[in-house]
Amino acid sequence: MARPRLVDDDAILDATRLVLAEVGPAKLTLAAVGARVGLAPPTLMQRFGSKRGLLLASAAREPQLVLRAAATAEEANTSPLATLYDVLSTVGLAQLDVSDPEFREHALAHSAAIVNSCARFYRAAVAAGELRAETDVPALARHTLVCFIGALQVWAVNGWGEPSIFLTEQLDLMLAPYLLRA
Repeated sequence: MARPRLVDDDAILDATRLVLAEVGPAKLTLAAVGARVGLAPPTLMQRFGSKRGLLLASAAREPQLVLRAAATAEEANTSPLATLYDVLSTVGLAQLDVSDPEFREHALAHSAAIVNSCARFYRAAVAAGELRAETDVPALARHTLVCFIGALQVWAVNGWGEPSIFLTEQLDLMLAPYLLRA
């Protein structure tokens, strides 16, 4: 009879995200992830096959996390732009090797989830009178992804203030020309 799992895969993948954010993929170890959830590295090997398997499982879950964050933010906000800011402040960006086709596939899905969510919020913001009617929503959604990834990368290098505040400042600068002035 198999022993019941005391730690589910979601808890392991949450721990993986935390360790990735702290040390990056090159320095991530099964021991570090296991220590977060109280499991030995061989247990993680048994479940995910390898460090690469664990990272792939984590990357595969990222698009769903973006969509969950979007749904949660929509419930908490009445403003489409406030919703967008909430989503972008909670989703992360794993620094994985996108030259690897499997990781690239997950990175593309993650990017698409962000762009599609942004486009939805921007369309709602135009309808709500928060953004100019002539806003090119698809282009702005793509530009938001560029701003988001760029801000995270620049912050990682320079460490200018709190990451969420730095990201908000960059989004404010990017969106300023599109806002309707009240």
